[in-house]
Amino acid sequence: MKLFLFVPCFLMYTVVLANNFDSLRQTLQGQNGAQRLPTLLKLCDSQYRGIIPNAEANGFGKEILHFASVLKDTSALVEGCLCMANSQDRSAKGSDAFKWLSKAQSLARRHPALLGKVFFWKASYYYELGQIDSALLMIQRGDQMAQRHQLLSERVKLLGTAAKIYSSNGQAKAADSVGRLAFRFCQNRVDSAIAYTRWGSVQEDFGKLDLALPAFYAAYRLEKKAGNNIMAAHNLQQCAGILRDQGRFEQAIKYLQEAVQLSKAIGNITGLAAAYHTLGGLYKRTKAYEQALQSYQLSLALKKDIGRPKKILNTILDMTVLYGYTARYDSCLRLCRQYLPLSQQIEYKLAEATLALWGSIAAAKTGNPTLAQNYWSVGETALAGVKAKEEMPELFLFAAKAAEALRDFGKAYQYQTLFQSAQDSMYNTEKSRIIAELEARFENEKKEQQILDLAQNNELQQVRIATARTQRIALFGGLILVLLFAVVLWRNGRIRKRNNAVLEQTNQALHLKNNEVQTLLREVHHRVKNNLQIISSLLRLQARVVDDTGALDALRMSQSRVQSIALLHQRLYQGEELKSISIKTYLFELIQSLQDTYQLEERQIGIAADVDDFSMDVDLAIPTGLIINELVINAIKHAFPNNRMGEIGIRIKKQETGFTLKVTDNGVGVKLLEGKPVGKTNAFGLELVESLAEKIKTTLVFSNGLGTSVETFVHFNKHESLFP
Repeated sequence: MKLFLFVPCFLMYTVVLANNFDSLRQTLQGQNGAQRLPTLLKLCDSQYRGIIPNAEANGFGKEILHFASVLKDTSALVEGCLCMANSQDRSAKGSDAFKWLSKAQSLARRHPALLGKVFFWKASYYYELGQIDSALLMIQRGDQMAQRHQLLSERVKLLGTAAKIYSSNGQAKAADSVGRLAFRFCQNRVDSAIAYTRWGSVQEDFGKLDLALPAFYAAYRLEKKAGNNIMAAHNLQQCAGILRDQGRFEQAIKYLQEAVQLSKAIGNITGLAAAYHTLGGLYKRTKAYEQALQSYQLSLALKKDIGRPKKILNTILDMTVLYGYTARYDSCLRLCRQYLPLSQQIEYKLAEATLALWGSIAAAKTGNPTLAQNYWSVGETALAGVKAKEEMPELFLFAAKAAEALRDFGKAYQYQTLFQSAQDSMYNTEKSRIIAELEARFENEKKEQQILDLAQNNELQQVRIATARTQRIALFGGLILVLLFAVVLWRNGRIRKRNNAVLEQTNQALHLKNNEVQTLLREVHHRVKNNLQIISSLLRLQARVVDDTGALDALRMSQSRVQSIALLHQRLYQGEELKSISIKTYLFELIQSLQDTYQLEERQIGIAADVDDFSMDVDLAIPTGLIINELVINAIKHAFPNNRMGEIGIRIKKQETGFTLKVTDNGVGVKLLEGKPVGKTNAFGLELVESLAEKIKTTLVFSNGLGTSVETFVHFNKHESLFP
């Protein structure tokens, strides 16, 4: 059953784990005595299902129980019991899993959080054994306890598991209801990831792949952000499986490649080997045979390190078939010679039959009929011992190909007929299964609907009784309410009239105050503008009597800066708004001021502006105007030497969260070092520009093309006030 394959992954969320499994093992090797306990708990609480073999997990569990008994640590004792239970082989007779789960429940009876985890594992254990009612009972008890103690994360896990059980049992409405309920108790990213994983599995059970795919992908994104790479890789592989079933092979390959990277990051050798094997199958489906072979070889190397013969042979079988279908018979024959003895040694009949039959084909194709006949005898004998019916069609097809290669056309026809018959039988069996499953779901939904109808009828009867009682009470209480209502209306009318009079007086006073404040603000802006204009005039007069070129240049720049601020205050007191201005109007007036100050018409330097019309807060408009002022002056001074003609461009475009500002010229350009101007530039002006950019939380980007370009993006709500 699918459920238990997902269950161990839930505990990965509950502890902080090292991202690499090997690092935990290395840490454990360097520890002695009771100091090993925290590391052992990390390993066993996550269970690293598919990474730690059951025997190794069993050893970890025994160590935990030993140290926890010495330290009298109840929490560790419960975790040790769960570790022992989860390391048992459920398929073996006399499994001690239930014994360890019962012991964990007894130890955790006074610890709600631990008890919720035990109920979760017991439900999973019962479900794996096919005891649906017992599994749901455990979930019900666990959920009631979690609800009592406000253990919301435990409720998410329990309800998600219940939804999966209902969907596997064909109970669509119950699965949908419980699955949606799990989302209500999510407290963090980890809870949401668990809920999405379960929801995706439920939708997949009902064949709703279009709903399952986004659920698994949402879970993957949440888990990746939380650093849970094991479950992130698992959900990506779920997405890849759905995409493969939909025929979207390229996207499936992309997801599997990312799952490979995640598995590498955490040292999940078993998961990595499985991902490579699946990736090889997808490449083979898309006829990318070289990439398929490379993925199979990577999977094989990892499986050899793990040392599980059956898993090694599964990859060898796919490689052998790939070599055969691509006519690489020498490589095919080499694998058959090397691994046929291993398949015979572990009595893996499927592998023995496949390798022997393809060995027969490869030997015949390479001109070795005696060896081909020997392989044929082994393959035909092994074929009779294969018990898995779902594997028979492909094996019959291999046998037909081998007989054809040996030019035994009678046998080839016989096995071709068996192949067709087995394929039809599997198709009919699958069709019958689907029909039976749909009928079961229909019956379950029908029963659920009947129960719902009875409940609704009962509720309706109760409503009728309550309605009759209410009508009798209302008959006597109605008149009293009407009288009370009339009194209240009369009293409220008098109060409302009095309050309206007071409110009108207050509104009139506020209106007068508001007018006074606006008048004062306009007067302030007017006076500030006049004072700045006086300063500008003083600077202009001083400039007339100064002979030094550097001093004259400094006075002109200071005059431009003062004028840019004065123009803004002029716009404020002349406009209707007192805290914002039209940036387009302000900018065109600023350009006119610069043209007058620097006599640009005589120098044949033009300024072209492309500006969106929108309002800008004064705290943002002042630094923006000063930045534009400095950049334009810098271009006038340095971009057009020797009376060179040219044009300066100013572009402001409004976006959703801010605006882009770009100032360009078609002059001689400027030397840049690490993105900053160097050489004969206005050092103070550039320093001022950088300071203003920092105030409004932006960065200026300088570049050279047909001249110099300065570009930035300014957010509306991230700037600091220039005048705190």
